Amino acid sequence: MKKILFLLFFTQFAFSQKHVDYTGETEIYIAYEKADKQLNTIYNQLKKKLGAKDQTNLVNSQKDWIKFRDSNCKFKSYPEGEGGVMANKMYADCRTQITISRTEELQSLLNGF
Repeated sequence: MKKILFLLFFTQFAFSQKHVDYTGETEIYIAYEKADKQLNTIYNQLKKKLGAKDQTNLVNSQKDWIKFRDSNCKFKSYPEGEGGVMANKMYADCRTQITISRTEELQSLLNGF
């Protein structure tokens, strides 16, 4: 009976608490999502201002950039094929920083219009 009460208490307690990630991974992923959302906003604004040919070039460029971003961050974050929490954090942080840079690049192009 004590075990059941403990399990009920623990389950209730666990569901009532906010998720706390002591590794900091949650904040890194939230930062990436925010950066990615901003990039998509600027990307779509720029795309609307371009003609058909330039839109196609922008789409192709963005696809190539995504491949570069992911492979570059994988290279920087997983030395010698190692993984783990630290590598995951490095990967997410790399993607965030490169996404912010890409957003600034596209924003400068948008400002030119």
